[in-house]
Parts: sequence; C-alpha cells; structure tokens
Amino acid sequence: MSTIKETVKLHQPLLFEKLSKVFHEKSLSHAYIIQGSNTEEEKSVALFMSQGLFCDSPSDDGSPCGACRSCLRIEQDEHADIASIEPDGQTIKVDQIRQTKSFFTSSGVESRKKVLIICESEKMTVQSANSLLKFIEEPDGELYIFFLTNNAMALLPTIQSRCQLIVLKKIAKDYLKEQLSELSSGSTELLVELTNSVEEAIELNEDEWFNETKSLLNRWLEYLEKKDSRSFIFVQQYLVKHAQDKNQQKDLLEMLIAMMKLKMRKQIDTQFSNSVDYVRMIMIATEAKQKLTSNVSFQNTCEQLALRIMTSH
Repeated sequence: MSTIKETVKLHQPLLFEKLSKVFHEKSLSHAYIIQGSNTEEEKSVALFMSQGLFCDSPSDDGSPCGACRSCLRIEQDEHADIASIEPDGQTIKVDQIRQTKSFFTSSGVESRKKVLIICESEKMTVQSANSLLKFIEEPDGELYIFFLTNNAMALLPTIQSRCQLIVLKKIAKDYLKEQLSELSSGSTELLVELTNSVEEAIELNEDEWFNETKSLLNRWLEYLEKKDSRSFIFVQQYLVKHAQDKNQQKDLLEMLIAMMKLKMRKQIDTQFSNSVDYVRMIMIATEAKQKLTSNVSFQNTCEQLALRIMTSH
C-alpha cells in the first residue's frame, strides 16, 4: 500500500514539488482550503502537509521523510497534535467546533504546532464557520487549519479570503482504468466516471448497494431511453424503496448521470444514432440532482425527471 508521501507525489507531482519548497523554507500559511473531488484524496494532501510540519528528518528537498516516528504516527492517524472534524449528519455544527476549543487553547503534546483538519467543510453551518474566524485571524501559537472541500465557493467569503487555496488536479482516467483493469464486474468505465480514487473505486465495486443500484439504473435507463411510461412507475416501485437516505439518493442520481454520459460517448464514438438525445437527458438529470439538494422530495424529483424525458421532443 502506498504511503501518503508516495500517493501525493504520484497523483499531484507539481503540488508535491511546491509544498516541498514551502516546507524547506518553513513558509506554510496557517489556513488552507484544499479542494478536490473526494475527501480521501483531500485528506491525503492535508496529512502530507501535516507530515511536512512535524517530520523529524526532512528530505533534502524539504519534503517529509515519511518514515520517522512523527510521519508514521500521522500516517496511522494517531498523532496527538492533529485533530479532525467530520459532518454530524448533514452539517458540521457549532457544537462540534466548540468541542475542539480545548484542542485550540491547550499546548501541543509534542511541539507548539497543532493541526485541525475539517472534512467536507462546505457542510459547516454559518455559526460554526464564524466561530472559526478568530482562530484563522489570530492563531493561538502555531495552529494550522485545513478546510477540505469539493467546492471552495460554498465556504463563507470571510473564510475564503483568509485562506490559501489548493485545487487538486484529477488523476488521469487512463491511469485509473489501468489500476482497475483486473476488476471482473464490468463496472470499470462507470467507476472511472464516478471517482478519482483507486481505493474508492475498489470499495464501490465491492459494495452491495452500489451493484444493486447499477442494476436498477440499467433497467430505468432503458425505459427512459424508450420514453416508456413504465419509467414513471419504476420510481415508486423500486427507486424510492432502494435509496433510503439523502446520501443514497444523491449517489443514485450521480450514477444515473454518469451512465448517461457513458452512453452518449459510446453513441458519438460509434457514430451510431439511435434517436436518443442523451445531451437533453443529462441536462434534465443534472437539474433533478440540483432540485434534490434544495429539499425537493426524492420521489417527486425522480418522477418529474421521468415525465420531462418522456415528454421531451
């Protein structure tokens, strides 16, 4: 299994060089927004930056060695001076920030440095985001905060203006396909469309809900392509029962959009016109996903999606 250092160097080579120079010059800022396509990738970068702060034996280029006691404890998520916060349900609440107050104000166990990693930081409530402002503006000692997110613009402008922004580059799809080539499920193309992480793709491939969803969506998509009225009934009969919570509902629509994109590319590559307007279908499905985030019910969202596709010309 690759170490954090190896992972960042392989997937983000330019960022690796830039951060190594920053470590060498000891010029790391106190607050960063790390924007990527998945939390796992973002956290790898945050932990690499943490290793750069705490490493006992930095390499000549400034990068952390990845093998000293401090680096290994960070790798194993066991360092006493690094804390992380994840959403409690759909949001990161102000009480979660308050509970870290003792971490902010106490002295570091192994040094004066302390690191706070906030996963899915776009889910912070306004109150929780505001409660962090004073720590960003006037850090107590050597406090570093890393905001991990898939959408930096979703953070409060007051947070954005006080942080350095790191935007992670996507892993090349050819590399992902090569890494997933041994999968026997026939899901490689879909997995590459859905995630930028080899580890997440393998987990999805082995996930029962993912595979059941893929099977259901293949059937639903056939009805949608034919503008068959059964596509409307299918929502209540199968999809509503299958996608029980908001995360599953969002994932289902993301999978549907990905499958439509793959069908569209195949249509273009083979220069075969089957009278299916995938561009319009993708647009309708994307708008449906946006409605879901605005608290429109999942059943209504999917039924409207089916109706719009059935009646489109």
